[in-house]
Amino acid sequence: MKYVVFGVASLVAGIFIQGCAASNPYFDSSKPHHRPDGFVNSDGTTVSKPMSDLLRWYRERFGKDLPPPPGQFIASYDDFPQKAFDKSQLENYGDKTATWLGHATVMVRAKGFTMLTDPHFSVRAFPVQWAGPSRKVQSPSRVENLPKIDVVVISHSHYDHLDHNTVVKLAKQQPDTLFLVPLGLESLLKSWGVNNVKEMDWWETHKIGSNEVTFVPAYHWSARTLTDRNKSLWGGWTLKNQDLSFYFSGDTGYSQDFAEIGKRLGPFDFSAIAVGAYEPRWFMKAQHINPDEAVQIHKDVRSTQSMGIHWGTFELTDEPLDQPIGDLQIALDQQGVDPANFRLLGHGDTIDLK
Repeated sequence: MKYVVFGVASLVAGIFIQGCAASNPYFDSSKPHHRPDGFVNSDGTTVSKPMSDLLRWYRERFGKDLPPPPGQFIASYDDFPQKAFDKSQLENYGDKTATWLGHATVMVRAKGFTMLTDPHFSVRAFPVQWAGPSRKVQSPSRVENLPKIDVVVISHSHYDHLDHNTVVKLAKQQPDTLFLVPLGLESLLKSWGVNNVKEMDWWETHKIGSNEVTFVPAYHWSARTLTDRNKSLWGGWTLKNQDLSFYFSGDTGYSQDFAEIGKRLGPFDFSAIAVGAYEPRWFMKAQHINPDEAVQIHKDVRSTQSMGIHWGTFELTDEPLDQPIGDLQIALDQQGVDPANFRLLGHGDTIDLK
């Protein structure tokens, strides 16, 4: 549903953001984030903006012609660092790597195991490909170019994170790939013809050989239609095996969840943490962290190295697409974190993990 709230300037978005409550077949009264009509954040709150706030944002956004194009750190959309990715390139790296494939799509490999997060290779983050937010920087890869994927993890139902076309194509080409999804999304993927899928609640762990994949909390919300607001859960994911401890933030506002994740599952060797789509703060703060908060999360989860994601791909909010570059530099300096330990990669870049 973020496809309307963050990127489509129309009054119809106001109808979508209000949504409608739906019954919760997963309700468990022993779990604080469960409600009879859906899910809430770990502190019991929901992310919900009144129509007046939405209209104010649209009025200010269009009155100021936001977002402006990049220019302060990267000259133009065409100048964003990018290279085409193909699985053959992995031969040039070690057996423990991370690849950024744009937006929230990250591929990590360790001990012969490959995880892919929120795969999205379509041109638009929308139910159809003739409307909605389009990529300003094209996808560096296609499903056909991926290596064998052992597990795909989905953070939540919003269209820029759960892309129908990509998921269906990947499941068809690699039927042995397991899709791990939040509660409430298994039936959706099965309706798309994806049969190798398992839904999970926060803090649940699924073992695949020696690999442990855990679904962890985030501070966000979910919806894809008028009637399913917060009917499915949202969150981040961790992967642990003998060679790597990895954390993926998904989409989130800042909360105490990250200190708890660090306490329970940290420290992490490597993390992929959202750094983009955060202005204006009065509207976005509850649902999207900014670079300063991303660096704090890096510290909260006790990550040795991190990379920024959820930036440089779709224009979803008011800041220029290259603003996270400068804001991250400032945040690292102010919080005393070595810039070598929290990097921004180019689209399609692969790095060796130590």
